[in-house]
Amino acid sequence: MNPEELRKQIESLREENKKDLNEVDSLMAKRQSFSELPAEEGESPHVAREARKDELQNMDSGIDNMLQKIENRNTEINRIDKLLSVLTNGSMNSRNIIGDIDNKSTDTNDDKELRERVDRWFKSGDDKEVREALQTSIAAAGGNTVAPQYLVKEIIKNLDNEVQIRKYANIIPAVTGYDSLGIPTLDKDLSDHQWTSEIGEVEEDNSLAFGKREMKPNQLTKLVKISKKLIRESNIDIQGFVEQRIAYKLAVPLEHNYLYGNGNGKPLGIFAQTSDNFAAITSSRDIKVGTSKDAISYDGLVDATSGLKKGYLSHAVWMLNKQAVATLRKFKDTTGRPIWSEGIQGAQPSYLMGIPVIQNDFIDDKLEKGKYIGFLADLKNYWILDSFGMELQVLYELYSRTNQVGFQAGYWGDGAPVLEEAFVRLLPFDGAYTKPSGNTES
Repeated sequence: MNPEELRKQIESLREENKKDLNEVDSLMAKRQSFSELPAEEGESPHVAREARKDELQNMDSGIDNMLQKIENRNTEINRIDKLLSVLTNGSMNSRNIIGDIDNKSTDTNDDKELRERVDRWFKSGDDKEVREALQTSIAAAGGNTVAPQYLVKEIIKNLDNEVQIRKYANIIPAVTGYDSLGIPTLDKDLSDHQWTSEIGEVEEDNSLAFGKREMKPNQLTKLVKISKKLIRESNIDIQGFVEQRIAYKLAVPLEHNYLYGNGNGKPLGIFAQTSDNFAAITSSRDIKVGTSKDAISYDGLVDATSGLKKGYLSHAVWMLNKQAVATLRKFKDTTGRPIWSEGIQGAQPSYLMGIPVIQNDFIDDKLEKGKYIGFLADLKNYWILDSFGMELQVLYELYSRTNQVGFQAGYWGDGAPVLEEAFVRLLPFDGAYTKPSGNTES
């Protein structure tokens, strides 16, 4: 089964869930009305309750069955989504999932002996054994050692778990031996589609325009300090602990720059406001989703969904700050029904208007005019470049006065949006709604 078929399956299951959720709402309302019916004249309240007991139990059973169906579909959606990730070759996440399915590494350095040498390196600060095993030269600046590939893969895997945007973005490995990688950017999509006869002359469409942005392996260096006592504890998986801490330290600036970075020596963010970077998403992709009094309105959300073509919308996610999420969880449509569908904790995201919604705590947590509260986007159109040439330095003596060991990691990577029409950025409060460019249905 190809990726497109899997996506259609997911979409079909979500549509079924939406229908069943509406049915659950109807049954709940019917049950509430039925239970509140007054007793007939001359009938005691107790007798009235007993008379309705069987009917209420039938309603409860129907609601329970419907909720179980929804939960089963969510489990199936999660399974298909993982399979889809495996089949999508461009994603770093697919490499992680494949690694989870088949726990056998193809890395010749990933063996017990090397792991033991790395353990000794972490505990002593002497990397001679590791360098000899890897047959690598010492970096000219700083004397760093190239980290073993199995260690890098685990750090990247932890990084994928920490950074929300990485979970949905298109992640590609850096090309060894090149200073940069040119990625295509679709600056303008087709304005229409010509229908021609077999021998007819095809009219040239000048509305389709491609650009290019150079993605470079920009360096990000982070330091983690751990007590020597903890390192020497024999029952501690020190490598796993270091991997997690380094990933977290890298995650914070990476997530921030995937959102706000100006593209100069760092990723180009989704919210970037740079006049000199032609790859930045322009203000034409901004929609004000509120009213003069309310930061967010139902009509504004409808406008936001209309800002994406169907092809992007079917794979889109809401990514919102904490205040926006709190507001929307209380939100109701024009009929008074909640538009928020609570997800299963730890398994499935919540849904807003049938679209997955993710809380991103790195988006500026404000509901103020002129401040982005989030976006609606198909994040496969945000590309991330990862380098596997990560450098690692164990600073055993530098922090000896505080009885600590420093672990300094050097990561190289970049990121940028490649198609602005796959993004709608959300601003709170009122503004005249202008249909974003490129909104023509394909």
